[in-house]
Amino acid sequence: MIVPIEWLKEYVDIKKSPKEIAASFTALGLMLDRPIENNVLDLEHRMDRSDWLSIVGCARDLAAMEGLPLKSPEGLVPESAGSGGVEIKVEADDLVHRFNTRVFRGVKVTESPKWLRERLEAYGLPSKNNIVDITNYVMVELGQPMHAQDLAKFSEQEIVLRRAKTGEEITTLLGEKVKLDNETLVLAEGKNLIGIGAIVGSPATAVDQNTTDIILDAGNYNQSNVRKTSRRLNIRNETVLRTEKFLHPHLTQVAIERATKLILELAGGQYFENTDYYPKEIPLTKMELRYLRIEKVGGVFVEPQTIRNILESLGYRVLNTIPDGLKLEVPYFRTDVQVEDDIVSDILRISNYENIPLEAISAAPPKEVTPEIYNFEEKCRDILVALGMHEHITNPLVKFDENDTDTGQIRLENSLNSEQDALRTSIYKTLKPVLAIYRKHKIGGAKLFEVGLTYYKTGKRYEDIKEVRTIEGVVSTENGVVEASNKVKAILAAFFKNLGVDNVRYEKSDAVGVNTAVIFQNKLALGEVRLDSFTLFSENLLKAEKSQLRVRDTLMHKTTEDITLEVDADKALGPMLAKIKGSSEKIADVFVADEFVKGNKKAITIRLTFESENEMGRAEVEEIKKAITKP
Repeated sequence: MIVPIEWLKEYVDIKKSPKEIAASFTALGLMLDRPIENNVLDLEHRMDRSDWLSIVGCARDLAAMEGLPLKSPEGLVPESAGSGGVEIKVEADDLVHRFNTRVFRGVKVTESPKWLRERLEAYGLPSKNNIVDITNYVMVELGQPMHAQDLAKFSEQEIVLRRAKTGEEITTLLGEKVKLDNETLVLAEGKNLIGIGAIVGSPATAVDQNTTDIILDAGNYNQSNVRKTSRRLNIRNETVLRTEKFLHPHLTQVAIERATKLILELAGGQYFENTDYYPKEIPLTKMELRYLRIEKVGGVFVEPQTIRNILESLGYRVLNTIPDGLKLEVPYFRTDVQVEDDIVSDILRISNYENIPLEAISAAPPKEVTPEIYNFEEKCRDILVALGMHEHITNPLVKFDENDTDTGQIRLENSLNSEQDALRTSIYKTLKPVLAIYRKHKIGGAKLFEVGLTYYKTGKRYEDIKEVRTIEGVVSTENGVVEASNKVKAILAAFFKNLGVDNVRYEKSDAVGVNTAVIFQNKLALGEVRLDSFTLFSENLLKAEKSQLRVRDTLMHKTTEDITLEVDADKALGPMLAKIKGSSEKIADVFVADEFVKGNKKAITIRLTFESENEMGRAEVEEIKKAITKP
């Protein structure tokens, strides 16, 4: 938000230097985005505060912190000279919350006075003429975009707010011709389009030096539609910056009264009340504040009278007192205030967080509260890194797949990017583009993994949205999918061994995908494996690990032996390994050490780990091996 110091002082009589004012704004949450130049502050707006997109909004918080009165801009004007006579028709009522209009006749369009030109230019807006400059001035001053149009250029004395017809075109004030669709709100008079609602006007009805009669409008719109339309048409301007926020419809009345006063002062003429379309009035929010909540959240006691003074300086209205608190009416310009802690935050900000005293912790340190699954996933990370894999963190936002009807993909309501408008249903797919970067830099044989969340829905209710914790990996080779598949199997075998999870079997399932097998331990699904990637379900893995925890005597004698078996190439190894392990109570561990496929047969080397209280003789080991290899 650009804040010229001289403009700011119109509303708050502050004697501090620009550097000191910037420090006060930093304490309020508006930090400098770049160095101060020409007594103009460029403040970084991070919070969901639509009122901070106005000079008055910034001045209000500054005045409250400094303990100074706020001088609100005047909007008092004489009574209307009658009815404006311009009909307003709203056909897209789901996109328009309020459309407030006034008609002015007999105005004189000239160059703006010096003070008005200088303030707009300090903000970064070029001066056009007194009428256009007034609409821009009020937008920056109060945060409500406005639009003035020349009534003499209307073929019919009406404005229709409707959805555009697919394929309709309009030339914007920037001279660009854009094609519209039926999700775009437009303003039309007769057969002519005269603006894109809440975004930009058209030169067809623009105010010029010959204009004498104008219609002024201030609207409140569906902010979600504004944001989507702006992104779709690639139009970003000062108007969109504000109308895509949650503005309260009451702001249109405040802004149109302020603009009326300035037009009568700087352009003359008379004004006429016209249609104020406001079908469903939105009441101001009422909330309760408990004094104890401030002490609990902030750790400090604030005097009740101080609390009341702060809230009133920020525009809150105290309706009445309640036991140990206040009942308040939230001002219309604070659409961000939704819960009691939002009000607590205001009080602590204005009191200045730096005034909260520092105290040493007197209580005992808290107990470990890290969820078990987090520690388990950290353990899995360590194992995979030890196996030579590299961890990456990819974006959970992906492009929505119109053809995906099976995974329950969740589409975002207000995405910022059309290429990232859905939540991922798998991680391995977001890891594969990272492999392409490795290949680009001539790094072969990459093995990548990520521990994170995937998302899907099973119905239309909020409760039907599910999160699944997964560990997923991908591998790449220069020698095709067979080598990749062998790598994946080796990684999983070593991973399960290090995790202490055995009796794992793989069952091919076309239901979950082509060339995909489901990993089971008994009836518990541990994940899925594909030719070059794998997915493991963290919570089920934890269950499997916990079910096999056992105490091993460190003095037990251990012996390792290898056996080689020849089996059919398509034979599932899981059940066979489980059978081998169960053939003797002295076999503590079994895993595939090597595998060689030739034709329809494969030779597998199985490593056996024996454990016994006494050292096993050669004859005893050979007897167990002979029983295993016996046809």
